Formats: sequence, structure tokens, C-alpha cells
Amino acid sequence: MKERAEWDDLRERRVAESGATEAYEAARIAFELGRTARELRERRGRLRLRRRPDPA
Repeated sequence: MKERAEWDDLRERRVAESGATEAYEAARIAFELGRTARELRERRGRLRLRRRPDPA
């Protein structure tokens, strides 16, 4: 349990820093956007990423 308490303390200190709330929200939005894009690709059957042709 001590490890968990240390993690909780670290998180509390990090969230208290300037800009942390905004950065957390930006990361959450980016994650949601990525998840939505993946779901749309899966629905269309385009899960595999396409590679760009080698310019060489």
C-alpha cells in the first residue's frame, strides 16, 4: 500500500502545478480523438495503416 500512497502523493503534487489541468485535458481530448478515428477505421474495414511509398 505504501507504493500506492506514494503514487497518489506524486499525482496530487503534479496536478497542483501550473498548467497541469490544461495539459491533462488536452491529452484526454487527443486520446478520445484517436479512439474515435480508430473506431471509424474499424467500421470501414481499414484498420491496417498504409505505408507511404519510399521516395528513394
